Amino acid sequence: MATTRSRHVVLFPFPGQGHHAGFLAIARLLRLELPDATLTLVSTPRNVAALRASSKSLSLSFHALPFVPSEHGLPDGCESCSSLPVQAFVNLFEAFESLEPAFDAYVSRLRDDEADVCVIADGFVAWMVNAARRHGCAHAVFLSCGAFGSAVVHALWSLMPALPFDPDDGMLRLPQHPEVVLHRSQISPSLLLRGDHSDRATAFLHRVLRHGHRTDAVLVNTVAELEPTGLHMMRRTLGDKAAVWPVGPLVPRDNDNDSGEAHDDDVLRWLDTQRPASVLYISFGSQNTIQPKQMMELAAALESTGRPFLWAIRPPLGFDIAGEFLDEWLPEDFEARARASNTGFMIREWAPQLKILAHRATGAFLSHCGWNSVLESLSRGVPIIGWPLGAEQFHNVTMLAEEWGVCVELARGDNNMEISVDAVQRSRVAKVLETVMGDTAESAAMRRRLVQVRDMLKGAWAEDGGSSRKALREFLTAMRFN
Repeated sequence: MATTRSRHVVLFPFPGQGHHAGFLAIARLLRLELPDATLTLVSTPRNVAALRASSKSLSLSFHALPFVPSEHGLPDGCESCSSLPVQAFVNLFEAFESLEPAFDAYVSRLRDDEADVCVIADGFVAWMVNAARRHGCAHAVFLSCGAFGSAVVHALWSLMPALPFDPDDGMLRLPQHPEVVLHRSQISPSLLLRGDHSDRATAFLHRVLRHGHRTDAVLVNTVAELEPTGLHMMRRTLGDKAAVWPVGPLVPRDNDNDSGEAHDDDVLRWLDTQRPASVLYISFGSQNTIQPKQMMELAAALESTGRPFLWAIRPPLGFDIAGEFLDEWLPEDFEARARASNTGFMIREWAPQLKILAHRATGAFLSHCGWNSVLESLSRGVPIIGWPLGAEQFHNVTMLAEEWGVCVELARGDNNMEISVDAVQRSRVAKVLETVMGDTAESAAMRRRLVQVRDMLKGAWAEDGGSSRKALREFLTAMRFN
C-alpha cells in the first residue's frame, strides 16, 4: 500500500524581537494553510523558551540546538540581540553560524523519518541552505524588512569594497538600480563608506549574501500593491535564482506585545485625556537611540510647539541603552513641566506600541522607521515622521515619502556615531509637525492616502483574492506543500 509522506516545515528565526514576531506570524499563517503539517521553530534553548511562551495559542513544535554563549565570547545567558549593543551583534551572528552541524543532524533525522521538509530561514541565518541542499529539502529565506530597503541594502553590500560615488555631485547611483540615487548620509553602517572588506561584519554579510543566492524562494514582509518598485528591484537582483513572494503585512494584533505591566494602563489613561489625533508618539525602537545633543534639542522643540507628546525614551548614544535614564539628558525640569501641563508623558519601560498606535488620540508617529514599526503605523492609519538611524531605515523613508506621501523626514542620523550628525533644529520640528498634524490641506491629503494604504494592507489577506494570501498559497505550491 502506498503511504502518504508527512510534511514538515522548519522555521529558524534570528534572535531579535522583530524577527521572532515575524516568524510567529508566518507560523500562524502556515498553520491555517497546512493544518496537518508539522511546524517546528528551531533556535537555541533560551530563544525556544521565549518562542514557546509567545505562541501558546498555536499548535507548534520546538527544537533547541545546543548552545553555550561563553564558548563564543558572549556574556552568560546571551542568546539574543536584546542582550547586546548594536556594535556587538556580529558576535552573535558568528556564534549562530556554529549551529550548522547540529542543525544538519536535526534535518537529517527528519529526512530519515521520510518527511518532506521545507526550511524557512531568517536572512541572517541563510547558511541553513547548506543543510537543506545536502538533504534534498526545499529552502526559503524570510526577510522581515521591506522590499525596497532590502534591495538597496543588498546592492550596497554587493558593491563593496568601493562605492561608486559620482565625482561631480557626490551622489551614489546604484549600477544594479540606476533609478536609485543616494546621499552619503543615507548609507549605513559607515564601514560601507570606508570599504573595509576585512571587517568581521562585512565578511559575515557577504557570506549571508552568497547563501541567500542559493535559496529556492524569498518571502518578504510586504504587500505587492505597497511596494511594486521594491519587489521589481528584488526580482531583477535574483533573476531566475529564486522566486520572490510578498506575504505581508505580518503585523501583530494589538495585544500581542502587551507587557501586562501597570504602566500600560497609565499610558492609555493619559491618552484618554487627549483630543483625537493630537498626540505625537515618539519611539526609536528597542535597540536604537539618538545623540545627547539631539535628545536635548528635540525635547526643547517639543516644548516650544506645545503639542502633546508620548515619548518612549532611552538613554542617549554613548550610554547603556538599558540603563538608568538621567534627568541631565533633558532640559531642566522638562518632564515636570510636561506632566504639570498634561502635555507630555515619558515612558522609560517597555511601551505598548500597538495599543498606542491604535488609540484615537495618536496623531503621528516619530519613528526610526524600522520596518515593523512602519507596518504597525500604516496598518493603523497613523502618519509617520521619519528619523532614520541606520541600515535600511533611510530607504524605508524614501519609499514612504516618495511613492506614497505618508511620511515626512524630520532628521537623519547614523547610530554608530562614526558620521557627524547635527542636532535636529527646533524650527524644523515645528514645521514638520504642522505639515503632518496641523489643520492644513497637506495634512488632510496625507490622511486620505493613509486610509488608502491601511485598507490596502488589510485587503492583502482577504479570503476572496487578497494578494498576500494568494502569494503564500502559490509559494506553498511551488515548494510542493499544497
